[in-house]
Formats: sequence, C-alpha cells, structure tokens
Amino acid sequence: MFQNDGNGSFSAQELESGFGALSGTTSGWSVGLEDFDNDGWKDAFIIQSHVFDNVEKHDSSLHYLEPPLLALNHHGHFEKADAGSDVPVAGRGAAFGDLNNDGWMDVVTTALGEHPLLYLNRGGNLHWLRITLRGKPSNRDGYGARVQVNGQVRFATATSGYLCSSDKRLHFGLGSADTADIELRWPSGIRQTVRGVRADQFIVIEEAPQT
Repeated sequence: MFQNDGNGSFSAQELESGFGALSGTTSGWSVGLEDFDNDGWKDAFIIQSHVFDNVEKHDSSLHYLEPPLLALNHHGHFEKADAGSDVPVAGRGAAFGDLNNDGWMDVVTTALGEHPLLYLNRGGNLHWLRITLRGKPSNRDGYGARVQVNGQVRFATATSGYLCSSDKRLHFGLGSADTADIELRWPSGIRQTVRGVRADQFIVIEEAPQT
C-alpha cells in the first residue's frame, strides 16, 4: 500500500495500514476499495489465489487456492473481517455494486473452474448515498468526473479488478450523517455543488450547462 504524499512521491504504508500482516503470504488478483459498512471509510475486498497451481511443492507456506479477504478500514488501519466465505478458490475477477438496491455494496467474483460467487452484504444501520451521473458537455455517464461527498472523494468509472466491470453508480457511506454536500468536477471542467441532500436514497445529477 502506497500513500500519496502530495508532493509527487509515495511512501510505503503496508505495515502501518495493516496490509503487511493481512496479505504477506497471499496473492491478490482483483481489489475493490468500497465502503462495505457505510462508516465513511473505504474498505478492501480482495479475491485471491497464487499464480502457480504447484506453488505448494516449492514452498509449503504458500497455497494455490486461497479464500477472499475482506479488510475493514478503521480510521486508516485495516483489520480482517468475515467475508461471508472462507472457501479457498483460484480467484481472479471481482465486480462491485448494490445488486439488490438496499444501499449496501455487494460483490460478484470469478474463479478458475468454478461458478461465479455472489457475496450479498448483510447491511447495518448507517447511512449511505448512491449517485448516478448524467453528462451533457461531458460523456453521457460522466466517466472521469471527480465527486466529493462530505469530504470523501471518488472518480466515476466502471472498471474494476481483473477483466471486470462494476456498477457505475457512485456509492458513498455517510456514517451517522443524514444529509450530504456534493461537489463535482466534470471532465468538461464544469464545477457543480449540490448541498443538503437527504441520505439513504438514489439520486441522479445532471451536468450543469456551461456558462
């Protein structure tokens, strides 16, 4: 894990963040940084598997088949949590989205020689907001837009993991906040602000006209 120092350089933070202990002997393929518990901090879901199916013959501490890793972000430190399954697979792809539209992010994964696996988020009681962008001067889906909600930042995209595409709607966990202030910078350069948006809903934001 590399932290952006803001001056054109990065510093390694795998020990401080907890990832060194969580993934020191595993091999990750698709990584999703999503707020799975809606507390306002981006968590990590990683589908795992070693590249070589005979790796155990050369190093008994390593395994070809590995279970997925869910690491919840507690104010910058990641701790392992229940991913919903500890079955080891040859994981490859992972796509992320709210499949049942309940406000909680779910995961679909692929594995070699296996059917796709579905991880439905059991949810909780914290608030959330889901945003769909509609570009006008910018591209239709607003891909590339920078969206900030209550200080959190996401960039509009559907790409994820290994050979996967995810839900294009932007998900934000709001924690205990029941309203949100939204700031957008569209690919066209247009800046737009929407304030006092009620939490726990799906909204559509259309790009404001150029002035």
